[in-house]
Amino acid sequence: MDRRMLNIRKYLLRRVLPVLRLFPLPFASRVVAGIGRTEYRLLKDLRQGYQSAVARTGTMLGCDWDVEVVSKDLAGNQIWWRTRDLLLDGVSDARAEPMFLVSGRARLEAAIAQGRGVILLTSHYGAHLLPSHWLARHNYPLRFYMERPRHVSKFLERQFQSEGPLAQDRLFISRKGDATGSAGSILRAAKALKAGMLLYLAGDVRWTGPNTQSARFLGHRYQFSATWVRLAAMTGAPVVPVFCHMLPQGTYHLEFLSPLEVLSDGTDPEQTEHWVQSFLNLLEDQVRLHPANSNEYFFWPESDQRVA
Repeated sequence: MDRRMLNIRKYLLRRVLPVLRLFPLPFASRVVAGIGRTEYRLLKDLRQGYQSAVARTGTMLGCDWDVEVVSKDLAGNQIWWRTRDLLLDGVSDARAEPMFLVSGRARLEAAIAQGRGVILLTSHYGAHLLPSHWLARHNYPLRFYMERPRHVSKFLERQFQSEGPLAQDRLFISRKGDATGSAGSILRAAKALKAGMLLYLAGDVRWTGPNTQSARFLGHRYQFSATWVRLAAMTGAPVVPVFCHMLPQGTYHLEFLSPLEVLSDGTDPEQTEHWVQSFLNLLEDQVRLHPANSNEYFFWPESDQRVA
């Protein structure tokens, strides 16, 4: 789908979301996903593109997926995914909380209790920004360590408005930054962890420059950011992988996994490769189980960021 059509769709979604919030939220989610499924049925080229990507990836992973079902659900979930957390904007806690089925919260609490901060290792799988929305509603001391998320709820935007040396604005990163800026941002992130904060960053970001590591994902090798490994090695903070599945009934399954304990030698090249690949293996397992939550992963091989 070309950029003009994407912008039209984005505009229409923003206009319709306030109306959808008046309905039960799971129903509203299903309506949003239904837009993607309708596009899938009506647009032949789009449908063939999804089917080709799903079939190719399923064969590579050795998964016996129903290509038609997965492709249709993936098309729907991509629209739902692109709404970020906007469907919950201005929604009361009483209405928002039933949208989340939470697993592994005891693992998160145990990691926090260690007193070293927590690296919450997310990805672009599923509803990837919804864990941060849930955490903010529950008043966890959260900081993002990534490029500033765009097109998010006003509620989440307010979480970015903090002051002081650990202010959120000082922890957003940019692909245009130089080595000096990168080193400074890592030090600020380490201070946030030492202050007991939860640092939210992604382990599937294709990146160039320092603190990167080549690793395999879905049959291809890319260069990924390995900053989370360096931070864990520097601070001793436990790394808790977090995934958020978009469920067919229009709700979310938020899952905190067992922590990864990166030792102080984690910056050794072999150890860095081990940890980066370990997380990508976890992510690949999620894709095998829930391919309709894979968002854009199946289309990555078309990217020019693949490495030999």
